[in-house]
Amino acid sequence: MKRAFFALAFLGVTAHGQTVVWNKWDPMAVRADRTVDVVLDLQTSGAVSGVRLDYANGGSIALTQLMPGRWTAAVPAAKVLDDYKSDDVNHNVVGSIRLLGSSSQVLSSLNSIIHVLDARVPAAAVRNLPSSARGTARILNLYRPGLDVNLVQAAVQQLYGYFHDDYDFVQVLYTMPSYPTNRYHFAVRNEVTGIGLTLFNNAPQYGSAGKLQGITVFPVDNFFDTAETAFSHELGHQWVMFLKNPSLLPGPHWPPSTMARGVMGFNIPGSNVGGAFTWEITPVTATTARTTGTQAKDDFTDFDLYLMGFIPPSQVAPGIIVQGTPCQNCVLPTSTITVNDVIATNDARTPTSISAKTAFRIATIVITRDRLLNDDEMAVLEYFAARGEADAPLPFTSGLARGTTKPFYVATRGIGRVDFRLETKPRHRGVKH
Repeated sequence: MKRAFFALAFLGVTAHGQTVVWNKWDPMAVRADRTVDVVLDLQTSGAVSGVRLDYANGGSIALTQLMPGRWTAAVPAAKVLDDYKSDDVNHNVVGSIRLLGSSSQVLSSLNSIIHVLDARVPAAAVRNLPSSARGTARILNLYRPGLDVNLVQAAVQQLYGYFHDDYDFVQVLYTMPSYPTNRYHFAVRNEVTGIGLTLFNNAPQYGSAGKLQGITVFPVDNFFDTAETAFSHELGHQWVMFLKNPSLLPGPHWPPSTMARGVMGFNIPGSNVGGAFTWEITPVTATTARTTGTQAKDDFTDFDLYLMGFIPPSQVAPGIIVQGTPCQNCVLPTSTITVNDVIATNDARTPTSISAKTAFRIATIVITRDRLLNDDEMAVLEYFAARGEADAPLPFTSGLARGTTKPFYVATRGIGRVDFRLETKPRHRGVKH
């Protein structure tokens, strides 16, 4: 199964910019036996004359315009949950949102997906916290009416009003509403040499005295699943791929190569967006290889694990880079890169795998603009956070993709660990709004 690591392959945008700015289901998570309508609400940009939701299994509903660019509809629960099954792994594709022009032509489309609570999702103990917040064991929900998708820094600063500076990474999730843009990761601190990054520490700007290493942002709530490859991919960007070797540029993903046959993928041509590399590379001679189409892998490769500090250089097999565009049974020119080539250009990784950190604490902030989440909504996000701590493969769905996923521990060959649990007893100090 081909898998893309970018979130928005489902989003079509016209040259005139007609698109969905934000959208939400209210509630954003429903029980599998729900019978009450669910409200779809969204904001559009550009010249849009109408909005229609085409149901996944036939039929449609027109949204009502409340004001310029604002559209809504009460969608029957039977349509929201139509054909939901346990192997949909707590997501249901309701249908496609169509933005329409003056002649009812489709200007752009956006898949619409909702969270579903079934027997797989346990109840979560929810705490009401001061200053418009709620918490579970793994989720901090901040209700911030003035906070939009561009104010990650303010959200992370607020985290430290509730919890101590004990987290290596923070992930920020937007819901009520979500914003249809790609998820991403950025480092706020780097103390690792040999990976192509300069040393820096911007953690104090986010409220951390120096513990915080990086932040992952999920603008779309239904792409949040810490067991899924996309989570591991974004976390991997803390270390991968910034190497300065000419054959590996421009990054931040691998070129078409054996290194790209893993979690970190390759740069989709013409962009810096990461995609799954679905080609097996088999050497034919020392300077050529055959490419064969196959399923993408969801493990970290040797080079990934070396850059992450998980394995020593001695365990990194040489990489093969193909020149040209892979195709079925093509024989293409290749070049080889070794870990010694990487070290010669970028220096040796420090700290080494002997002392590098391999277990990480991660805090999850859920930003809601319109209201605090209810108990069911908190429970489903708690469930998707807990899945990332699993030590065995799990079923998953992500957008229209489905199958079996390897959580971080499995994808790192049993070396890496992630812990999404927050402190048992949150503290509270002044919180910036």
